[in-house]
Amino acid sequence: MLVNQARSELAVTEINYNIKINQMGFGFRGQSDNAAIIAAAKAHANSQRLDSTLQRQVKQILQNEVKAREIEYATLVGKDLRIIVNANADRIGEIFNPSNLVGEVLKNPQQIKTSEIVSRAELAKEKPPLPVGIEGYDALIRYTVTPVRNPQTQEVLGALVSGDIVNDKPPIVHQTVVTLGGGYSAVYSRQPNGEFALATAEQDTNTDKQGQENQGVRYVSLPDTALLSAAVEARGKPVTQRIAVEGQTYTVAARALLNFAGETVAILVRGTPETALNALLRQSLLLQGGIAVLALSVDVLLATLLARAIARPIGHLQQVTQAFSGGNFQARAQVLSADEIGQLAATFNQMADSIVSTWQIEAIAQEQARLNAQLQQEIAERTRTEEALQQSETLLREKNQILEQTLAQLRSTQAQMVQAEKMSSLGQLVAGVAHEINNPVNFIHGNLTHAHQYTQDLMGLIQLYQQHYLNPPQAIQAEIEAIELDFLIEDLIKLFKSMQVGTERIQEIVLSLRNFSRLDEAEFKAVNIHEGIDSTLMILGNRLKAKPEHSSIEIIKNYGQLPSVECYPGQLNQVFMNLLTNAIDALEEHNRQRSPQEIKANPGTIRISTEMIEADWIAIYIADNGLGMTEEVRSRIFDSFFITKPIGKGTGLGLSISYEIVTEKHGGKLYCHSTPGQGTEFVIELPVRQQIHAPHNLMRSVASV
Repeated sequence: MLVNQARSELAVTEINYNIKINQMGFGFRGQSDNAAIIAAAKAHANSQRLDSTLQRQVKQILQNEVKAREIEYATLVGKDLRIIVNANADRIGEIFNPSNLVGEVLKNPQQIKTSEIVSRAELAKEKPPLPVGIEGYDALIRYTVTPVRNPQTQEVLGALVSGDIVNDKPPIVHQTVVTLGGGYSAVYSRQPNGEFALATAEQDTNTDKQGQENQGVRYVSLPDTALLSAAVEARGKPVTQRIAVEGQTYTVAARALLNFAGETVAILVRGTPETALNALLRQSLLLQGGIAVLALSVDVLLATLLARAIARPIGHLQQVTQAFSGGNFQARAQVLSADEIGQLAATFNQMADSIVSTWQIEAIAQEQARLNAQLQQEIAERTRTEEALQQSETLLREKNQILEQTLAQLRSTQAQMVQAEKMSSLGQLVAGVAHEINNPVNFIHGNLTHAHQYTQDLMGLIQLYQQHYLNPPQAIQAEIEAIELDFLIEDLIKLFKSMQVGTERIQEIVLSLRNFSRLDEAEFKAVNIHEGIDSTLMILGNRLKAKPEHSSIEIIKNYGQLPSVECYPGQLNQVFMNLLTNAIDALEEHNRQRSPQEIKANPGTIRISTEMIEADWIAIYIADNGLGMTEEVRSRIFDSFFITKPIGKGTGLGLSISYEIVTEKHGGKLYCHSTPGQGTEFVIELPVRQQIHAPHNLMRSVASV
């Protein structure tokens, strides 16, 4: 029972340990988008000398992070692994690649959060504000390494490194002791030579919790390292052992923390006190011992009374008899002889002793019965205590599960809110651009007709002059030849036709952008599904054309006769965008694995078909002839954060959000067929009419999670 509780409390200890590193990761992910940080990294990447003003600005940002988060390291490192700016001692230009973490982030640009051992030599170079007493020693440190990208090209320019030293940081263990109401909590570091060093610890020595605050004693070590060695062997799995620490017995659980390279660098320790259980057992043993002592005392008393009874003198038999009958039950006759009087006195004494003994035995029996009842009550209370502990353990396990589920939901909600906000911003941007283009284009297009008519009138006037003024002056004839009047008249007509076609093309593009954004229409309405698909294809047209790095992608459309469908147009366009983008990515990846001859023989193709499948349902099919996917991948493609693309490309949310839009917002279906090597087909089924016409959008759904 206590073993399971100790393991559960160890999980709470690990959560407390990871809170700080998660906060660091979140904060420095935001700083990686800071304009000053990006400018400094970009200048360093271009081998430019950093402006002193920009250098001071970046250093102030890093120093603010160190102060606000109470950490020791905040460093900007370039692609050449050299320090650009750091928060503490000036180390500009030095190589800084702790445990090769910066190199790993530059190779795979994803944020790393890990625990490592930092050497005393490195600490001496950085000179951070250290807790008193750890100067000159290797220390346990929690690192985050965050890539810094060029926002235009997404090229990795460098990395932001943050570091928080664990040694002599009481809050890490104090929070666990306070949260769990006492016990022992510690963090050990494992040095490169395999030895263990206490980083921080706290023991609650207050065994009487009634009305008293925790009396924490810091830096209390385990009596030996056997449990720590067992945790290293278990490689991340919890191990337990009963250990006495400073006179108190605990059920201690320990788990190894692995660094980025998979090596053990720290051990988390949690001791659950056994004080309450031991006190109950000790009280039971004392009660049983008291009963035994009482029984022995009764036996001695009986023997003493019997010995004294035969020593009463016979001469006082009458007085003794009267005294006994008067209530003096201690009165006994002295037997001075062996005659009848002595025998009578002896008989009387025996009778008196027998009466008294009977009363005493009854009293002892009653006392034993009372003590037995008290013992049974103590046992029942102990049983209830054990049941309460079991219920507490079950409740703690359930709370841990709820906490894990809540954390997963929060991560998913946060990512979906970011994705929804991006799509909302994209729609506003597209609508704004379309509006700004639309006005001048309409002005030009509307005036082209008048300009063409005016030009025709002028050319007619010129021809009329030529008919009635056959011999113009030499200067006019020379100018006609110089400007090639006949060619100019002929080409001017073609020029107006080209301008007419160009403005009409721009109007088509603007209409496609407006259809995709849908910001000028009601959120819920009946629309033409084909217009939404065509608008999405128009926006993706640049990716469909042939480029030096990839060949063109052919679009084959087979539209059926569909009625107007009630839907949220903007959200449905987002679904089309996600599915078509995935299809284009799959075909580009497929083409990179094929030769030009293979691509020419079987070019990349996306087929889009629509049809009515029932009286009030439609189906949309989007199929590609790319690589396809395995059944294992296909079964997980709609899970949040599941991704098969290379690191840094995609978020793993596109299909998850598309599935939510189709199924939850529109009451439809979204599923996938795929065969490895032959391609993939996504099928969208939607009802023509919706049951509920209330406004509802993705942001409200995400917020409700």
